[in-house]
Amino acid sequence: MFSKIAINNVKRSFRDYSIYFLTLTLAVCIFYSFNSIESQNSILEFNKNATFMLTLNKLIAGTSVFVSFVLGGLIIYANNFLIKKRKKELGIYMTLGMPKRKISKILIFETLIIGVLSLVAGILLGIIVSQGLSILVANILSVDLDKYKFIISLSAVIKSVVYFGIIYVLVMIFNQFTISKYKLIDMLNAAKKNEEVKLKNSFVSVLIFILSIALLATAYARILKTGLAAENAELALTVIMGVIGTLLFFFSLSSFFIHIVQKSKRIYFKDINIFVLRQINNKINTNFLSMTLICLMLFLTISLLFTAFDLKGTIDRNSAGNNAFDASAFLIVDNENEDPKVNDIEGFLDEINFKFDSYEKHAFYSEYKLNITIEALLSKYLSKQEQIDLEQNYLNGPISAIKISDYNSIIKIQGQEAINLMENEVLVVSNYSRVNSALPEYMKGENFITIEDKAYTIKNGSPIEENIKNNGGSEYFYLVIPDNFSGALQLEFTSFSVIYDDSYSEKSEKKFSNLFNNLSEDKYRDISSALVIGSTTDQIQDRENGLAVIIVFLGLFLGLIFIITSAAVMALQQLSDASDSLERYKSLKRIGVTEKLVNKAILRQSLIYFLAPLCLAVIHSFVGIIAVREIFSFHYQSIIVSTLFLVIIYGAYFYATYIGVKNIVKNNN
Repeated sequence: MFSKIAINNVKRSFRDYSIYFLTLTLAVCIFYSFNSIESQNSILEFNKNATFMLTLNKLIAGTSVFVSFVLGGLIIYANNFLIKKRKKELGIYMTLGMPKRKISKILIFETLIIGVLSLVAGILLGIIVSQGLSILVANILSVDLDKYKFIISLSAVIKSVVYFGIIYVLVMIFNQFTISKYKLIDMLNAAKKNEEVKLKNSFVSVLIFILSIALLATAYARILKTGLAAENAELALTVIMGVIGTLLFFFSLSSFFIHIVQKSKRIYFKDINIFVLRQINNKINTNFLSMTLICLMLFLTISLLFTAFDLKGTIDRNSAGNNAFDASAFLIVDNENEDPKVNDIEGFLDEINFKFDSYEKHAFYSEYKLNITIEALLSKYLSKQEQIDLEQNYLNGPISAIKISDYNSIIKIQGQEAINLMENEVLVVSNYSRVNSALPEYMKGENFITIEDKAYTIKNGSPIEENIKNNGGSEYFYLVIPDNFSGALQLEFTSFSVIYDDSYSEKSEKKFSNLFNNLSEDKYRDISSALVIGSTTDQIQDRENGLAVIIVFLGLFLGLIFIITSAAVMALQQLSDASDSLERYKSLKRIGVTEKLVNKAILRQSLIYFLAPLCLAVIHSFVGIIAVREIFSFHYQSIIVSTLFLVIIYGAYFYATYIGVKNIVKNNN
C-alpha cells in the first residue's frame, strides 16, 4: 500500500520534483563522467606515464569524496524543501490517523523511486557525456582520435551507485528525523508563516550599500595592483574585504533597490511592479547569506571554467621558444669537488658509455654565475610590485651566463649563423616578462651593463627569446659574454642539447628517453656520483599535458558541480517562496489581475533573483581575470565555451524554476 501511495505521489507531484530530479540526474551524470575517465581510451593511451595516472586517480578519488559531501548537502537541502512544501499534505495524513512511522515509510519509498530514476537517467546521460570528455582529454594529450572507442566504465557505474546510494540512505534517515520533530499544528499552518525582513530602514540600507561598494572597490583596486603576487597576509585581507563587501551588498541590496525604484513613480506603479519588488525584497533580504555564498560559488565556477578551457593554450604559449631542442640535459657542478670528471657532462657520458650517433646534432656548453643580480641591474627600472615579484622568483640571484663560443655552437645545430661579439659586448637572452618589459627603458637610459666595474654594451636591441635548452614553460634570463671575459665566473652547469634527424627521430627519442629515465632512477650511481638531469621534448610535453589534464579535470568537475549547486539552491528558494506566497497570488486574482500579468510578474521576479548573484559574480570574475592576465592569456574561445556551459545549465534551472513557479500558482488558483 505504501509503495502505491508513493508512486501516485511521485506521478502527481512530478512537476514539483522536476528541479529535484534534474539536480540528481545532472549530479550523477557529472559524477559518472569524471570517474569513468580512467577507463577512456585517451587515458589508456597515456597510461605509460605511471606517475600521471597515479596522480590523476588520487585526484579523482579525493575530489569525488569532496563532491559527494557537496551533493549530499544539496540533496538534503532539496529534500527538506520538498518536505516543507508538503507539510500540509503530511498533516492531513496525520489527521486521518496515520502515524509518523508510516508517513516516513511513504517518504522512503518516494526517495527510493526518485533515486533509482535519477541514477538510471544520470548514468545513461553520463555515458554519452563521458565520450565528449574523452575527446576533450584526447585533444589535450594529443592522442590519435582514430583510436577512439565507445567505452562504458563498470567501475564508474559501481562507484556512482555506491556513493549516491549512501547519500540516499542519509536522506531517508534525515526524513525520519525531520518528520519526528514536526507537530500537527505546525504542518497544517505551515503556509501561513512569513519571512522576517532583516533590514527595514531605507536610510541605513543606503549607507550599508555604499559601504559594500566601497569595500568591493577597494578589494578590486588591491587585487588589480598586486595580482596574485601579494604577500599572504595582504592577499588574505583583500579576499576578506571582497567577501564582507559581497555580504553587505546582498544584505542591503533589496531595500536600496526599492528605495531607488520608488523615486520613479512611472516604473514603481506600472502593472504589478509593487508586488514584484516586495517579493524580491522579502526573499533577498531574508536569504542574503545564501545569496552571498551562491555569488561566491558562481565566481569560483566562472574562474575555474575559464582557467580550465584556456589552460592548454596558456601552456603551449608559455612553452613557445622553450623547447627548441629534441633533448637536453645538465650536470649540476659540485664546486667543492676538484675532480674534473665529476663536473664535466661529456666525461660523465663517456663513463656510462653513452655515445651520440652521427644523425644526432649536439652541442656541449658550460653555464656560469656572474657576480651581479637582476635586481641590482634593473632596480631603478622596476616598479615596487615588480621588485616584490622578482624577490619571490627563483631568478632573484646571480645572473646566469654562457660564453659566445658555446652559444654559437648551440645556434649552429639549429642552422643559424654564428654571432660575432666584441670583448666589451654582451647579448641578453630572456623570456622573463618582468625583465623584458624593463629592459627597453634600461637600454634607452644606459645601454650597457656594468659587471665588476667594467661596462659591457648590450649588442641586441631586444632580448633573444629562444632558450639554449629545453625547460618547459619556465622563465629564464642569460647573458652571453665574450670568451675572454675577465670577471669572476662560477661554473654552475655543464650541459648538452640535441636535435634529431627526422629520419631517425623515433629511434633517437627512445634512446634519450631511456637515458633520462635511468638518470631519474639513479641507475648510474655506482658508476658516477654526478647529478645529471635531462628530458626530451616529448617527455616535457607529456608532463605539461598531464598537468593540463589534471587542472582541466579539477576545474570542470568542481565548476560544473558548483553551477548545479548554486542554480539548484536558487531554484528551490524560488519554488519555496511560491508555495509560501500562494495566498498573495490568490489576492491578486481576486482584485482582477489577469493570469498573463501574474505570469509576467513571476518571470520578472525569477529573472531578477537569478541575475542578482550572477551579475556580481561576473564582475568579480572580470576583475580576477584582469588580475591574472599575465599568467593566463584568456582568449575568446575559452570565454565562449565557458559562457555556454554557464548559460545552458544556469539557464535550464531558471527556465525550470519559472515553469515550476507558474504551475504552482496556476494549480492552486
